[in-house]
Amino acid sequence: MGEEYSSPGMARSVPRKKETLLAYLARGIAMVHLDARRAGVVVPSQYSMDAHLRLNLSYRYGIPDLDISDQRIQATLSFGGRPFRCVLPWGSVFAITCHGTGDGQVWPEDLPVEVVHTMADRQNGRRAAAAEDPASHKPPLSAVEGDLKDEPQRVEPPDGAPRRHLRLVR
Repeated sequence: MGEEYSSPGMARSVPRKKETLLAYLARGIAMVHLDARRAGVVVPSQYSMDAHLRLNLSYRYGIPDLDISDQRIQATLSFGGRPFRCVLPWGSVFAITCHGTGDGQVWPEDLPVEVVHTMADRQNGRRAAAAEDPASHKPPLSAVEGDLKDEPQRVEPPDGAPRRHLRLVR
């Protein structure tokens, strides 16, 4: 079975991918992340060159031909309201996420290079934005006024305002 996949760790990954997908489907909507350029992938032509195609699957969708085998996922999915019979070999799947819980699993050995670069670029962009944003810099503890041991001060509402159960702490 492992010989038909191009990825070196794929033979070990297939059961884990299948089990992961089945577990996430049992919880609700699962998003399959795949490299649509891989051999054996059948998706609409406008998506066939996507290095990171994301497809949602769910038992709730009532997909009558959903077939999750040891070799692939097959299902007729809707693209812009049009049905299309998709074939997704496990070797093309590099991540599966669960909408309901936020859980996710990534198989790094199957990540396309473009996706790795995109992730690195996003991470570097966040670091650069944080470095440039003065609001993201917190003053050192020694710069905070007052003694941290002081009792929090009560702030009384203006006359006639409803009393809230919040206290201002400085």
